[in-house]
This record gives sequence, C-alpha cells and structure tokens, in this order.
Amino acid sequence: MFVNNIFSRFNNSNVRFGQYNTNQNVSNPSAKDEFRQKTIYGNDFHGHLNAFTRFKTAVDEFRLQNPNGDVILSGDDWVGASEEKNIAIVRLMNLIKPTAVTIGNHNLDNKGSKGLSEMLDYATFKTVALNLKPKNPDNLKAYALQDDINAGRLADSIVVDENGTKVGYIGLLPTDLFARLSAQSQANAKDIKILNLEETKKAVQDEVNKLEQQGVKVIKLVSHMGVDADKEIAKSVSGVDVIHGGHSHDNLDGLEQGKNLFLSPRGEWVILTQAGKNGHKYGELDVVYDKDGKIIKAHNELKSLETLPESLTAKVMTNMMMGEPLQIGVIAQEVKSKPETVLEESPLSSFLSDAYLKYSGADLVLNNMGGIRGSLPAGAVTDRDIIDLMPYYNDVHVYKLSEKDIMDALNGAIQALRKYHRTGALQVAGMKYTIGKDDKVKDVILLRKDGTQEKLNSENPSTDKFFNVAYNTFVAGGSEGLGVLNAPEKMIKKCDLTETEMFIEYIKSFNGKPIVIKEDGRIKQEV
Repeated sequence: MFVNNIFSRFNNSNVRFGQYNTNQNVSNPSAKDEFRQKTIYGNDFHGHLNAFTRFKTAVDEFRLQNPNGDVILSGDDWVGASEEKNIAIVRLMNLIKPTAVTIGNHNLDNKGSKGLSEMLDYATFKTVALNLKPKNPDNLKAYALQDDINAGRLADSIVVDENGTKVGYIGLLPTDLFARLSAQSQANAKDIKILNLEETKKAVQDEVNKLEQQGVKVIKLVSHMGVDADKEIAKSVSGVDVIHGGHSHDNLDGLEQGKNLFLSPRGEWVILTQAGKNGHKYGELDVVYDKDGKIIKAHNELKSLETLPESLTAKVMTNMMMGEPLQIGVIAQEVKSKPETVLEESPLSSFLSDAYLKYSGADLVLNNMGGIRGSLPAGAVTDRDIIDLMPYYNDVHVYKLSEKDIMDALNGAIQALRKYHRTGALQVAGMKYTIGKDDKVKDVILLRKDGTQEKLNSENPSTDKFFNVAYNTFVAGGSEGLGVLNAPEKMIKKCDLTETEMFIEYIKSFNGKPIVIKEDGRIKQEV
C-alpha cells in the first residue's frame, strides 16, 4: 500500500521525496513551478502477440486519462527468426505509438544487425540506442543501421515536448549483448559494437550534459542493460531522473530506496522501473518534478496484463497478417513453466527435447530452459499458442561430440548457475543424469531408441568415444558454462525443421489424443 504525504530525509541529502496515491491531488497542473508526468511502460514481451494486443488496451485506457503521458517499451519486443511474426509485432507497436523504444538482444535474433534494420524500416516509432556503435566508423557503408540513423528512425537520444516541458530519452543496449545472441546472430552482427559499462556511463553523462544545455529538464533512460547495470548508472551519473529498464526480468513494484530508488552524485532522486517478462505485467509511473526537473513525489505500480481483454483492433490486425490460429492438439492438463535457472527437470523442456530427438535423428539432445517463454494451459492448443511459447525459431544442428564434451557441458551449466545465476541444468532427451551433492553430474545414462541403456563415464570421460548430439543455435553460441558447445567444426548436419516447427509437429503426431506432459525423472538432484 502506498503512503500519502510521507516524506523521508536521508543523511547528506537535502532532497525531499514522497510517495503518494495517484488519486490524491498532489499538484496543480497549471502551476509553473511543477511538472507532472505519467508513464505507462513494458519490457521483455519476447514476441508474445497477446501481450501486445492486451498492452494496446492498457495504453488506450491510459491515454484517455493522460493525453500528455508517455509510453515506453524497453527492448526484446520481437524475438526469433520468424519475419512474418516480427513484422506483425512492429506493426502492433506502431498501433501502440510508443514515445521511445530501445533495442534488446533478441531484437537481433533474425539476421543480426541487418535483420534489425529491416524491422526498423517498418517502424513509425523512435528507437534510441546511445551505446550501439559501428564496429568500423570509417566504413559506414558496411554499417547496416546507418540508413536508419539517416532516416531518423534510430538515434542516441530524442527530445519530446511534453505539455511545454522538454523531456529527453536516451537508449541503452545490454553490454553483454553478444553473450546473449545465438551463434547465427553473432555472425550477423559483426558490423556493430556495444560500449562496455564504464564507456556507457561516460557516454550517458556526456549525452545528459548536452541535453541539459539544450534546456531539457527531465531525462529518462530507456534501458535494456539489466537492473545491476541500471543501478550503477543511477548512482554514478548525474542528471538522469528515471531509468525504464529491462533484460534482467525484475519486477520492481512500488518505490524502495536501494532497490529501485537511488540518489545521483549530485543528490537528486533516480527511479528504476521494470515489469518482469513475457507480457505478464506492465507498469505505471506517476512523477512530480520541481521547476528544475528534480523529482519531489512519485508513485510506481505494476499491474497485470493477463486480466485485460485484447484490443479488438490489434487482434484483427494480427489475424489479418498471420492468419487465424489453427488447433493442432489437446493438452491433458496445465503444464507450468519453470524458472530458467534451476537445477531440475522442466516438463515442457523435456517435451521439446523429445521433439528434437524425434526429428533430428541424433543419439541425444542438450537444451536450455530459456527457449520456452510461458506455460501451456489444459485444452485445445493452437499453432499460435506454440509460436508464442517458442518464439525464437532457432535452427537445430547435430554435432559429433565426445563423451568428455558432453560431461563438460552438463557440468558447465551447473557451474554457470552457481557463479552467474545463468543457464541452469541442461535439459535432455535420449539420456538421464543425476546432479550430485558436489554439483558434479553422476549416473549419466544413455537411453537408446531400441530401449537399451548404457552408463557413461562421468568421472573420467573419454575423448575418443563419440555421440551425435542435437542442440539449437542459441546453445551453440556458448553462453555462460557452455563454451564447449560452441564448436562449428563438429557440426555434421542442420535439421530441416526449426525448434518451433519441431514442437508443433510433435504435438500433431499425437493425432488429437490428449497429451500428458510431466516430469519423468530424467534429471535428479542428490539430497
């Protein structure tokens, strides 16, 4: 619950800050010494079409009450390699008319920087990206995004007149961009570079100084850097008022000092926002600034998108572009997703891995949980449901890996979770394993398609014993703990179907029989 008319004073600060109820008359809109701005924001929708059709409803209601408010989307709006779906999402964003948008790692999933540029060609909104630079500034003809800069679709920052007050918006990409890209996308993004955190902080301060010299009173970052980097910027850069963030999938409800409320080096309040992931929630921020653009009062609240109806306009446009959803099967009971970073089996990931095994012809499958972006309710399931659940359309390749390669990958994923809180237990098909008390895999069993089993040597694995292993192009990028799987020289074939298509075809193969998706003990943890 938000508290009205309570102000806090902190050591070494002459700044006053209060949280208020949005129904409270906290400001005279005509007063010359105050500026009040309301914002509706979202982030990391990850290609969920119904998230956009519902967000359109939220934005329409918001604008009826706040015609001078702003609308922010903080990256990873579209994902994956489906150009048809990505274009549909960009056009949904055009309907929403965001004030400012930035770029997330998944916006480069399809053809890297060239694919991003192609999507921006469809955009009528402004995209901001200060720390995105050409790899070779002396050869801008090779820079895929230069035409977007020239056309004004892409800029370091923009300034918008909000009812007589200049508001600046600066965009930031994640500094770990390349670690979050698939192997394909990395290869297609060689013309760009991202400033590191220290370089980014300096660039933000320089841009803020420039905007302030132009008379900009309120400055916001539209950031896809993650909450830890956003906190660093909030505490080390002066002149930023609000950071609308994404990437780390945090739910930053309310306002709490040290969590999403900080003091800048010159003693001014900085607010951080984030609304989770996958379009479950969105946020509304209500801020009052004094005549110098300093925050004096604010209210921040996360709200559910899932309870809102879909915008009829947005839904009709989506179906016109992508066709009506087609039923492909029946799910016997609800299957809930699991966090991406756990050391346990995910039933949905196991089901997907079984699809890999069926359509790849490999001996076994290694997978990550992050490719599945939601749950499956009981009842009829459509191709659109799976496209939203599996939006990436990652290619699947088969590699010839040694027994040691496999053990290194399984163990590396566990260590990445402990060290970076990334990756989680690798999901599998064609095998089962146990995670020991020492965080090392043991009892690794190969499950052959003829029903026989073979125990692999997890303690002293062979470098001369090989297996055909299927995994997708994101896993092949060798993110945290999975460097051994970044092995293009060991690839023996590319599968005909993408992982999303495999999932759809696997459901179809049950011929309408209700499908039970549940844990079967293929990953165990020793207690």
